[in-house]
Formats: sequence, structure tokens, C-alpha cells
Amino acid sequence: MNKILISITILGTLATISNQALGSINHSSGHSHNTTFNQATLTKEFQKPLLIPPLLKGEIKNGVRTFDLNVTKGQWEFIDGNFTETYGYNGPILGPVLSLKKGEKTKINIKNNLSEETTVHWHGGILSQDVDGVHNADIQPNTQKSVEFILNQPAATLWFHPHPMHKTASQVYKGLAGLIYLEDEQSESLKIPKTYGVDDFPIVIQDKKLTKDGELTYSTTHMEKIHGKSGGYLMINGIISPYIEIPNGLMRLRVVNGSNATNYDIDLNDQEFYQIASDGGLLSKPVSMKKLTLAPGERGEILVDSKKLNNKSYLYINGKEALELRKNKKSGLTQIPETLAEIPEITKNLADLKTRTFTLKTTSKGNTINNTPYNMEKLNFDVQKGIQEIWEIKNGSKMMDMPHPFHVHGAQFRVIERNGKIPPLNEQGWKDTVNLNAGDTVKILITYTTDGITVYHCHILEHEEDGMMGQFKINN
Repeated sequence: MNKILISITILGTLATISNQALGSINHSSGHSHNTTFNQATLTKEFQKPLLIPPLLKGEIKNGVRTFDLNVTKGQWEFIDGNFTETYGYNGPILGPVLSLKKGEKTKINIKNNLSEETTVHWHGGILSQDVDGVHNADIQPNTQKSVEFILNQPAATLWFHPHPMHKTASQVYKGLAGLIYLEDEQSESLKIPKTYGVDDFPIVIQDKKLTKDGELTYSTTHMEKIHGKSGGYLMINGIISPYIEIPNGLMRLRVVNGSNATNYDIDLNDQEFYQIASDGGLLSKPVSMKKLTLAPGERGEILVDSKKLNNKSYLYINGKEALELRKNKKSGLTQIPETLAEIPEITKNLADLKTRTFTLKTTSKGNTINNTPYNMEKLNFDVQKGIQEIWEIKNGSKMMDMPHPFHVHGAQFRVIERNGKIPPLNEQGWKDTVNLNAGDTVKILITYTTDGITVYHCHILEHEEDGMMGQFKINN
């Protein structure tokens, strides 16, 4: 079997490429925090379709929606004609999209086929910590583990990725990431694009450094440990410079920043679009914007009216053409809803709530929260289950300080203040990750309803592993 046939066989195990032949491997470029990408010259741009991962609905067994996830090594062709080892769920890179419903019991059987331990963290899920994929959650090589949970939270685009101690960054970088589409009655009743791979697309943005032969390896210099591993080739769903075919009308992009350390500015070359959801679900109403910025771990769903675009247009990431949008002959929805979901008003007197402060700091010696590196043997504090608190998160403003996306496990929160002001409209929904630029102070309102010991950390994965993380216990 020659390399082309091998490539097609591998891709066939991973993805359904929505009416777009099996050519799914492509090209673009990379960048670091707020720098530009160098255009790739090793392959032709926008010649191959966007990889559309399989949408799995599971199998109902004894009233439980059941999925199988196989964590495996694979071979992937980032650059034409050059194969390299990657990791993936149910295939050589990334993973499927799991379709779940609010309030429904879910079981996921995880088989680790790697030669190292791994975990699976359900990022954004409001879950008890025994199934969250962090503490005592290692799945050893060639073993299987099953987790069961119920997501009783609003419809949202969540994602899953590994979270083993000191191996999170390398395993995500090698390809492990998948999405969860959680739906509820409200999301299902809305007249918004929801035909998967036709007008509703998963968009996982990452950057990776490759050798001139297209080989992907993970290692970090001292400065990459301090600042995070960033730059290289820009990829969408594991493809460099892909294209998608879109209908004439509204299309929905569910965008995930799945990078280790890079912030992304996303735009349509000054064309208006609408954000309809953030990390934890739908906003109260669509927010008109011309640029969306996502830090690692953050998600944003946007609606684009392709009638206002040329027959061939581009999604820009950090100022470079990253995804070619090609109109087809299909007609799409045309009406943007005026309202989306009911976001509860904040009615409590915030001055009466307990406030905790978290100071994020980057120095030449490492990354810390409140001047303390992570210690898995230490609890940083306790919280009372069901009690609202204000967390004030501060980022330093010295020379080495840089953006930090602050992520909490097992909860969704509300951003109530950014640098002393009301946050922008697209930050007023449910969030589990909030970005802080150097010098920023952000206040969030948070309530824990789950059980166990859980963590908070910077979602720059090298920072998390370098010590910018803490843990606390939820008391009944």
C-alpha cells in the first residue's frame, strides 16, 4: 500500500469529511502571542478540505448513552508527503465530537493504547471531581477506564483533552483534543444553523512547530517553559490552510482555542459577524463584532452571514488568511434570532460575598499563583458547596508578565468586572476560562455545586505544568 493509500485509510478511520473528498491534510503557518504568522511555502494553500471529525451520538445501553474513546498513536501528514507520529482519540489526530443532551446519563469507556499514562478532562463540564479527569485519574498504558456522569447545565460547546501531571502540554500538542456538543430544549428550539458539517462547523485552532521534514515533536526550551510553547504552523482541525464549502446564508462556527499557549484574533477582514455563545453556552442575545479574541481554553460560537461575503472569502487569524470559505449552491438560514437564552440576573449584594484574590506571576524562575507554585500535596483553601464567592484575579504588569487564561474546573462562572468596568457583552455569559492581559484585574462570581478536590490554573499548558495551578476542596 503506498503512502497516499495509507493516508486515505488513516483519514477514513477518523473523519467524515462532509461531501468533501478524503484529502484532509493541509497547511498554513504559526505565531506566538500577538505576532503574525509566516505563510507556509512547503505546500499549496487552500487545496484540501477542512477535516470534519465524526459526530458521535453514542449507543443507548440500559438507558445510558454510551461512547467508546480509544486513545491511540497515529501517523499524520501535516505537510504533503511527510508523515509524523501523532496522538488522537479514535483516530490519528484530535477526536470525534460527542453529542450529549442536558440531564441525560452518559458513560464513556476510555481505552489507553499509548505507551504512557493519560487522563481525559471534560473541560467546561460541571462534574464531580471523581470523574473530572485530574485527581487519581491516570489511565495506565493498555488499560481501560469507564466514567459516568450527567451534565445538568445549559447547552454549550465543551471540549475534552488529557490532564496528566507534567504530560498535559505534550499530549495536547501531539494531537489529543475533542469536542462535546451539549444540547438542551432551548438550543434545540432556536432557528440557528445546526446541520453538522453543512452550516455548523467545529473549528479547533492550534499552532505547532514542525521540522523541515514535517515531523512533530514536543520539547521545551527554558524560555518556552516560562512563556509557553507557541508558534510554528497554524492549523485548523489538524489541517494547515484548509477550505470549507458553506451555504448562501448563515453559518455557525464553534471556535475552540486548543493551542498550548497562543492567543488568537479571529476576524473576517473587517466584515461584521455575531457571537452567540461563549465557553458555557448561549449568550442572552447575539453580539455584533468584527474581531473575536480567544485565549487557550476559551470557546466562542459565531454566526456569519455568507450573503455578505464574496464567493471566496477567508477567516483571518492574527491577520493571516487561515480558512478559505467557498460558497456552494445550498441555501441557508437568513434570520439571526433577536434573543438566544435567559442568563440569570445577578441580584445578590456583591459587597456581602466573600472575596478571594489570585495573583498570577511570571518570572525568570517560573510561574506561580499568589507567589506559590503548585503542590499536589497541599490544599490552598476550602469552599462551601452552594455558596457564591467573588474571585478577584490579578495579572502582573512587569516586563516578563504576559497574558494568562485563568481556568477553573467543575464550574461555570460569570465575569462581573474587568479592570473596574462592566465586562464587554460577549463576556457576560457563562465562562470557565477568562483571559487576563498584563496588568489586568478581573472579578468573577462563582458557585461550586460539585464534590471533591479540584483545581484552578493558567491554561497556557506549560504554565500549568510549571506551577501556575492550585487546588481546593469543596465542603458540603
